[in-house]
Amino acid sequence: MRDLPRGPLAIPDEVIELETGRNTEAWCILLDASGARDFSHAQLLEHLESIYGLEPRWASTIAVRYEAARGIEREVNIPADLVAALFFKTAARRKFEQLPRAEQRSLIAWLDQAADAQERKARIEALIERL
Repeated sequence: MRDLPRGPLAIPDEVIELETGRNTEAWCILLDASGARDFSHAQLLEHLESIYGLEPRWASTIAVRYEAARGIEREVNIPADLVAALFFKTAARRKFEQLPRAEQRSLIAWLDQAADAQERKARIEALIERL
């Protein structure tokens, strides 16, 4: 699982720049100048959406990438549906818990980008299989 990044961390930087107007390093420099290291994850999302006009999905992507790039470790709130899916999958749950928080957050963001409940369920199943 750790060999290849998933979710927002797997998006090529060229796509980030095309969709947001800046590459990851440019976002990191801009966010550092804004004092974003001291923001909570929610504050970082709000900042990216309100100040820079990013859509929620791109704000989440940039926030995850920023936190990963800067080594910011925050508590990760694991969604209830993922907790339930991992409940009886002890090995998968342990592997998920051992992932760096940035990667956990990246995977959760990937789940949150599902178009509907059916796609989200399929993504959770795929995630558990990969773990």
